[in-house]
Amino acid sequence: MKQADYIERHRRYWDDLADHYQRTTWITTDDFHYGPQIPGENELGLLPPLQPGDTALELGCGAAQNSIWLARQGIVCTAADVSAGQLRHARIRARDEGLHIRFLRLPIEHLARRIRDTFDLVHSSHALEFVTDPANCIAQMAACLKPGGTLMISTVHPLFNGEWVEQVTDDDSSSRMGLFLESYFSPPDDVRRRGGRITVISRAYPVSAWFNWLRAAGLEVVRLEEPPAVPEKVTAPYTSRAWADHEGQLHAIPSTLILLARRNTSESSSSSSSK
Repeated sequence: MKQADYIERHRRYWDDLADHYQRTTWITTDDFHYGPQIPGENELGLLPPLQPGDTALELGCGAAQNSIWLARQGIVCTAADVSAGQLRHARIRARDEGLHIRFLRLPIEHLARRIRDTFDLVHSSHALEFVTDPANCIAQMAACLKPGGTLMISTVHPLFNGEWVEQVTDDDSSSRMGLFLESYFSPPDDVRRRGGRITVISRAYPVSAWFNWLRAAGLEVVRLEEPPAVPEKVTAPYTSRAWADHEGQLHAIPSTLILLARRNTSESSSSSSSK
């Protein structure tokens, strides 16, 4: 499938889902979320120190809860999403908060066509699993960083796309649940269908692939996290009834991979000395 067709399918999927998703999924604006059912920034403390007036770009923003959290702290925020339906919810939330956030309808794959500014923080939570070429998208995101700036990506963990199966003992009695993954190096796709037709594909990749894509983009990887789900009866910053009812699976394997990488500060001095 051509990239343009893939992007259009992605756009239609989120436009059709936006209202239902925002109605059934709870994402707080009182914390920076990294993914479903896992702790947020208040507990993990992964983001770099930011000061009022610093700039941030969110990609695949959905209703822009993370940008709203940052904007409350005086960060100058730009938020982009492929879906007009999701951005409608984002604009309403920002307006209700009295916050000014620049919103763009923009697929991540087209980042370099529209964004000329550079930012102190570029962040994307659970959006890059839907793009056609993560390596190229990461290179475009890296180009949007100021020297010393940070790129934060959270995405689906490759183990999460495995299949949960029930273990059976020698006497054929049932035992505990376990994870079956035919190949860690080529995890199965999460293919979502409606009426028998594919609506969107979420794709997982090995941890080493993400690390190498960041390094190839000229960035230094500074943190890598695979957090377990929050304890039972604790409300996660990003949750829903389905995510909360995970039957202990997300305490056994990570659902989300979080990576933070930094652009070298020496680039500013080297570029200045070459003028």
